[in-house]
Amino acid sequence: MTTKAFPTCDVLSTITGTLMSEIGGVYEVLNFMTGESVFTHQIPRISREATPVVLKLHPELEATISEADQVTPENYMTWLATWEERYGKTITVPQMTIGEHERIDPLSELAEKVSPDKIVVVSP
Repeated sequence: MTTKAFPTCDVLSTITGTLMSEIGGVYEVLNFMTGESVFTHQIPRISREATPVVLKLHPELEATISEADQVTPENYMTWLATWEERYGKTITVPQMTIGEHERIDPLSELAEKVSPDKIVVVSP
Protein backbone atom coordinates (compact mmCIF):
# COMPACT_ATOMS: atom_id res chain seq x y z
CA MET A 1 0.00 0.00 0.00
CA THR A 2 1.37 3.37 -1.02
CA THR A 3 0.72 6.12 1.52
CA LYS A 4 1.61 9.75 2.02
CA ALA A 5 1.31 12.14 4.97
CA PHE A 6 -0.69 15.34 4.56
CA PRO A 7 -1.49 18.15 6.98
CA THR A 8 -4.26 17.15 9.37
CA CYS A 9 -6.39 20.11 8.29
CA ASP A 10 -6.32 18.95 4.65
CA VAL A 11 -7.21 15.33 5.41
CA LEU A 12 -10.01 16.28 7.78
CA SER A 13 -11.36 18.83 5.29
CA THR A 14 -11.49 16.01 2.74
CA ILE A 15 -13.33 13.46 4.88
CA THR A 16 -15.63 15.75 6.88
CA GLY A 17 -16.71 18.09 4.11
CA THR A 18 -15.89 21.03 6.39
CA LEU A 19 -13.15 23.17 4.93
CA MET A 20 -10.46 23.66 7.60
CA SER A 21 -7.73 24.89 5.26
CA GLU A 22 -7.26 26.26 1.77
CA ILE A 23 -9.05 24.20 -0.88
CA GLY A 24 -5.71 23.42 -2.50
CA GLY A 25 -4.98 20.98 0.32
CA VAL A 26 -8.11 18.97 -0.51
CA TYR A 27 -7.01 18.82 -4.15
CA GLU A 28 -3.57 17.54 -3.07
CA VAL A 29 -5.05 14.80 -0.88
CA LEU A 30 -7.53 13.65 -3.53
CA ASN A 31 -5.01 13.92 -6.39
CA PHE A 32 -2.67 11.62 -4.47
CA MET A 33 -5.39 9.19 -3.41
CA THR A 34 -6.77 8.87 -6.96
CA GLY A 35 -3.61 9.28 -9.00
CA GLU A 36 -5.58 11.82 -11.07
CA SER A 37 -5.91 15.54 -11.41
CA VAL A 38 -9.26 16.12 -9.69
CA PHE A 39 -11.59 18.82 -10.98
CA THR A 40 -13.65 21.00 -8.63
CA HIS A 41 -16.98 19.40 -9.49
CA GLN A 42 -15.53 15.96 -8.67
CA ILE A 43 -14.50 16.81 -5.11
CA PRO A 44 -17.79 15.85 -3.40
CA ARG A 45 -18.04 12.43 -5.11
CA ILE A 46 -14.38 11.54 -4.69
CA SER A 47 -14.39 12.72 -1.07
CA ARG A 48 -17.29 10.31 -0.43
CA GLU A 49 -15.17 7.55 -1.97
CA ALA A 50 -12.07 8.56 0.01
CA THR A 51 -13.72 8.78 3.43
CA PRO A 52 -14.13 5.03 4.08
CA VAL A 53 -10.63 4.40 2.72
CA VAL A 54 -9.11 6.89 5.18
CA LEU A 55 -11.29 5.62 8.04
CA LYS A 56 -10.21 2.04 7.33
CA LEU A 57 -6.61 3.09 7.95
CA HIS A 58 -7.52 5.52 10.77
CA PRO A 59 -10.79 4.44 12.45
CA GLU A 60 -10.11 6.93 15.25
CA LEU A 61 -10.97 9.74 12.80
CA GLU A 62 -14.63 8.67 12.75
CA ALA A 63 -15.35 11.10 15.61
CA THR A 64 -14.29 14.08 13.49
CA ILE A 65 -17.15 13.52 11.05
CA SER A 66 -19.82 14.19 13.66
CA GLU A 67 -17.71 16.83 15.43
CA ALA A 68 -17.37 18.76 12.16
CA ASP A 69 -21.05 19.71 12.45
CA GLN A 70 -20.01 21.99 15.30
CA VAL A 71 -17.33 23.84 13.31
CA THR A 72 -18.09 27.47 12.45
CA PRO A 73 -16.03 30.26 10.88
CA GLU A 74 -15.56 31.62 14.40
CA ASN A 75 -14.34 28.41 16.09
CA TYR A 76 -12.61 26.44 13.34
CA MET A 77 -9.13 27.28 14.65
CA THR A 78 -10.05 25.88 18.07
CA TRP A 79 -11.35 22.68 16.47
CA LEU A 80 -8.26 22.40 14.30
CA ALA A 81 -6.01 22.78 17.35
CA THR A 82 -8.04 20.12 19.16
CA TRP A 83 -7.76 17.71 16.24
CA GLU A 84 -4.05 18.35 15.72
CA GLU A 85 -3.45 17.71 19.42
CA ARG A 86 -5.48 14.51 19.18
CA TYR A 87 -4.17 13.15 15.83
CA GLY A 88 -0.90 15.00 15.20
CA LYS A 89 0.10 17.60 12.61
CA THR A 90 -0.14 15.11 9.72
CA ILE A 91 -2.28 12.13 8.79
CA THR A 92 -1.17 9.43 6.38
CA VAL A 93 -3.59 8.48 3.61
CA PRO A 94 -3.39 5.60 1.12
CA GLN A 95 -3.83 5.61 -2.61
CA MET A 96 -7.20 4.19 -3.59
CA THR A 97 -7.55 0.98 -5.54
CA ILE A 98 -9.65 0.53 -8.65
CA GLY A 99 -12.30 -1.06 -6.42
CA GLU A 100 -12.40 2.01 -4.16
CA HIS A 101 -12.45 4.76 -6.79
CA GLU A 102 -14.46 5.05 -9.98
CA ARG A 103 -12.53 6.90 -12.67
CA ILE A 104 -14.88 9.14 -14.62
CA ASP A 105 -13.78 11.51 -17.35
CA PRO A 106 -14.09 14.99 -15.78
CA LEU A 107 -15.86 16.54 -18.78
CA SER A 108 -18.33 13.64 -19.03
CA GLU A 109 -19.05 13.96 -15.33
CA LEU A 110 -19.57 17.70 -15.70
CA ALA A 111 -21.95 17.12 -18.60
CA GLU A 112 -24.06 14.99 -16.25
CA LYS A 113 -24.38 17.98 -13.90
CA VAL A 114 -24.89 20.88 -16.32
CA SER A 115 -26.14 21.26 -19.85
CA PRO A 116 -23.37 20.44 -22.36
CA ASP A 117 -24.05 23.74 -24.16
CA LYS A 118 -22.82 25.54 -21.03
CA ILE A 119 -19.45 23.74 -21.07
CA VAL A 120 -16.58 25.54 -22.77
CA VAL A 121 -13.36 23.60 -23.20
CA VAL A 122 -10.28 25.81 -23.40
CA SER A 123 -7.06 24.31 -24.74
CA PRO A 124 -3.69 26.03 -24.29
